[in-house]
Amino acid sequence: MKCLTLAFLLTLSSYTLAATSGDLGLFVKNEINDNDFISGIGSEVWLTNDASHFGMAVNSAIGYAEVTDTFSIQHSYFAWDFGLKFGYFSDLFIYAEAGFDLGELILHDRDEDDYDQDDEITFRDIFNVFVLDDYYDEYDRSNDIDGYIGAGVGFKYQNIVVESFVRYRQVDGEYWKADNQVFTGIKLTLTFN
Repeated sequence: MKCLTLAFLLTLSSYTLAATSGDLGLFVKNEINDNDFISGIGSEVWLTNDASHFGMAVNSAIGYAEVTDTFSIQHSYFAWDFGLKFGYFSDLFIYAEAGFDLGELILHDRDEDDYDQDDEITFRDIFNVFVLDDYYDEYDRSNDIDGYIGAGVGFKYQNIVVESFVRYRQVDGEYWKADNQVFTGIKLTLTFN
């Protein structure tokens, strides 16, 4: 993982040196699917070549989400998305993107241990073994790091950027998976040149 991270940072820094334009922006966004939503605020930088306008954008957002699982139970959580976009960035732009929940990657305890450290058996332990294990057997309990892929279009007028996008999201918890995977959204950005 460290080698992959180092390779990514070297690639990003070499691209930044070759790029001749970089716009920094602050944004608000909202993604929806039925009663589910993911809202957030964040920052983004466009790294593009002035001659071709092709390039990439790097963004990060902190937000709040309410997502319904396959058993119609709505879960709420805080998310810290990190994403990359690749595309054509000009006054009108189009891109493909991919990202993941950086907060879940960095901060989440992923050992999936349901038992107390002092080896005392509690009601929660009994409930998890006899009820949840049978109830959720058909589901993966790995609690994968949430991620997304998507595409979007937008326009830039002076320092205002408006875009719409669609994302296929993988969202889950230890004992649940999101019922809706496709979210549509809108994003409003204020750029600083």
